[in-house]
Amino acid sequence: MELSNPLISEYTWANKPSVAPLGQIICVTDVGENGSLWRGNGTKWVKLNAFVLYSNLTTTSLTGTTAETTLATIPIKGGVLGVNGKLRFYILGTVTNNANAKSFKLKHASTTLWQVAYTTAVGITAQILFLNKNSESSQVTALFNSSGLGGTTSTVVTPSAIDTSADFSLTITGQLGNSADSISVTAIFVEIMQ
Repeated sequence: MELSNPLISEYTWANKPSVAPLGQIICVTDVGENGSLWRGNGTKWVKLNAFVLYSNLTTTSLTGTTAETTLATIPIKGGVLGVNGKLRFYILGTVTNNANAKSFKLKHASTTLWQVAYTTAVGITAQILFLNKNSESSQVTALFNSSGLGGTTSTVVTPSAIDTSADFSLTITGQLGNSADSISVTAIFVEIMQ
């Protein structure tokens, strides 16, 4: 991506300047769907605004197995989140409408950070929050469905510590209670929030 502002230099996350001069703005070309803008605060680089970190609009289907199956892998560069970083995941798709469970999970390695199961539904939407809590190695997650915000029988989850100062990946998986059923995910995207 070539910028028209000659005062903003382009870097990859790995080769950005280690010094973050107060007020200096850079474009990081390999973080975000179309790159992202970062401003120096005198100590470190801070994102200027929210941006789409990951986007997959290719339909992914799951049927014929009851094994937990990866639907998306989201790589995240170390240090991008910072100590109070926030990720918001969106899932949009369809499932077989019957009493059998069709499950989704957000995972780090083998640790489940969030999960939900649908039964009598056709269209599904989910919104998942993943937040660093005053540390790059302490997180919480929470579920809010698109039907509205409010009370839930689930609680905020404090998963095992993930070192977000180093490169890591999160996965979204699907699993069927009956192999004759199906899950079809039409969109998954992840937004890094301000």
